[in-house]
Amino acid sequence: MLKKIPFRRIRWPGWVVLAVIGISFIYGMAHLVEAIRFEPDSGNASPLTIDFKTETKNADTYTMSIKTPKMEDKSIKKPIQGWINNEKKAFLKKVKENKRQLGNGSRAHLVIQADSAKSTDDTFHILFHSYQLVDDVRGIEHVKTFTINAAEKKIVKLPDIMEINKEASNMIRNRLMGHPEPKVQKALQDPASWNWSLNETALTLYFNEIDESGPTELTIPIHAILPFLDEKIADSLEVAKASIEPGKYVALTFDDGPDPYVTPRILKVLKDHDVHATFFMLGSQAEKYPEVAKGVAEAGHEIGNHSDHHKDLTKISKEQMTKEVLASRQKIMSATGQLPSVLRPPYGAIDGEVERLAHDNGSSLVLWSVDSLDWKNKQVNAIHSTVEKEMTPGAIILLHDVHSTTADALPGLLTMLEKEGYEFLTVSQLQAKLAVEAASPFYGNMKKG
Repeated sequence: MLKKIPFRRIRWPGWVVLAVIGISFIYGMAHLVEAIRFEPDSGNASPLTIDFKTETKNADTYTMSIKTPKMEDKSIKKPIQGWINNEKKAFLKKVKENKRQLGNGSRAHLVIQADSAKSTDDTFHILFHSYQLVDDVRGIEHVKTFTINAAEKKIVKLPDIMEINKEASNMIRNRLMGHPEPKVQKALQDPASWNWSLNETALTLYFNEIDESGPTELTIPIHAILPFLDEKIADSLEVAKASIEPGKYVALTFDDGPDPYVTPRILKVLKDHDVHATFFMLGSQAEKYPEVAKGVAEAGHEIGNHSDHHKDLTKISKEQMTKEVLASRQKIMSATGQLPSVLRPPYGAIDGEVERLAHDNGSSLVLWSVDSLDWKNKQVNAIHSTVEKEMTPGAIILLHDVHSTTADALPGLLTMLEKEGYEFLTVSQLQAKLAVEAASPFYGNMKKG
């Protein structure tokens, strides 16, 4: 089943800060204030046997613990050390600015952790997590990655191995849906500056600028980015390509129904094309038109829950939210004979309470990756154009079975996708087929849905 959260914020583990405080205490007891020492890290070796050293510093107003790789090549070492120095400089500047609040047991902390991982046959990544705590209870987090070509002894930028054209940029932007568009636009301006890592299953991007709560981590399955990768890089990821079954898969989803006029028309078109879809029903609509809802289930389509009255679940009380979801589930089950196991919150609005409610009731959260905008552009050609422009394998398409223009557009839409080689699945089938995070779990910031 789908876990529908497209991206996640990186949270620094509390034990790291506690460890730094503990180290500071030990140093303080030993009267090693202002001492700096370097020591090799013990424990498991990195995946590429890269050695790391840890610099620790304990002062009256701050502590530092900085892990760095031991690199001999100056062309690689210089930019890495330069970034670390900038983090230290910014931290110490804040310490100075807040010196009146620090000291006498109150200290600021800088922790930089690092790890390495193999990417392709010739490249590996070093991933840094920087955490600064000075005058903010939450602290400030940064992520920085360096991808290194071991054979050529140089740092590789993402545009060196991947074409970031308009199609690729749109695909990434869609996956960041729900974040402030101006910040997303700014973050995507310079692909050469992106923090990224690549392995046989996915491309992961890290954006520090989008969310004030911390870095945004975005994982894109390998099948979605293979068309944009350099041929040599793609060839080095044979394991990933071999794991993807032939064919291009897509899931059609319909929201806000059932409708006594539009839903039957859509069912007929789907039957004519031998396509199964997922219908996210409103409980109030299923209760009002039970025969139509039953017809959807009898046609073999997947039934999902879209709440009872299409309220933003994040803007009502916990009791109201629970009632919206559970009452809808009961009404849908009564009408269709099926207990919906997938939940699409109205407007794509999700928070921790919504996640917990879904989990506690055995439902997976499902959003979308391609918004047809049928609720906005009620024109057949506009719907076709929007979907065609945003389509990628593994996508979930958002449609609504309450607009007559959607029913008008559906035959041509299915024909267009069939000609492009797409096969149609329900959202649950899509996840089972791909067995990776599909191009579906996205927050929506639309006014419909």
